[in-house]
Amino acid sequence: MAPPRTVVYTDGACLGNPGPGGWGVHAELPDGTVLELGGGELEATNNRMELRAAIEAARLTARCPAVTIVTDSSYVRGGITSWLPGWQRNGWKAATGKPVENQALWRELAALADDRITWQWTRGHAGTPGNERCDQIAHWFASGIAQLGRARRTRTAQPSGRGVNSPAPGTHYLSLVDGIVARHATWADCERRVHGVRGAGFKKIRSPDEERATIAAWGLPPDALEYI
Repeated sequence: MAPPRTVVYTDGACLGNPGPGGWGVHAELPDGTVLELGGGELEATNNRMELRAAIEAARLTARCPAVTIVTDSSYVRGGITSWLPGWQRNGWKAATGKPVENQALWRELAALADDRITWQWTRGHAGTPGNERCDQIAHWFASGIAQLGRARRTRTAQPSGRGVNSPAPGTHYLSLVDGIVARHATWADCERRVHGVRGAGFKKIRSPDEERATIAAWGLPPDALEYI
């Protein structure tokens, strides 16, 4: 007899592309339990948010014996069911010879996806309850992240003395934890992320060129920056 199947809906949203983004997951377990997850990023794209939703869905259901992940993203379904083996054989290069976009996220998803998971596409905004719920979650987080970003820019615009932990104009900080790169406006924020974490990396950045060089020196692709 086939094992009971968990059905998980995923969706991503972005207010601008790039822009503030959000993702949502709605999981329906065989016993009737419903689990929901969501999150967001200040500087995202639609594809990145769709991928993040799929990643979190696969992680959430890692112990479920049979899973169907339903996405309205042709990019996600096409990548995971058709394109991924070729990318891996070609050293994460697309058919054009260029590095695969969103490579860090695709690597994360590839490590989680296995034969337990069936990938299914559905049309977005077609009235499917699980998909519609994910869309609500994703837009809620995208809107919240956008408000946070506006509040941060307002505070930054207000004249004030620059403290010892505030970066000089044009500078910021990068941190590297578990293969994920994050950008921080202050050293205090960066320090909180790396403090006590074995193998963590960090660097003060003064220009876009220095940021790209640092990410490359850490052995990561140019699109590895995940969080602002």
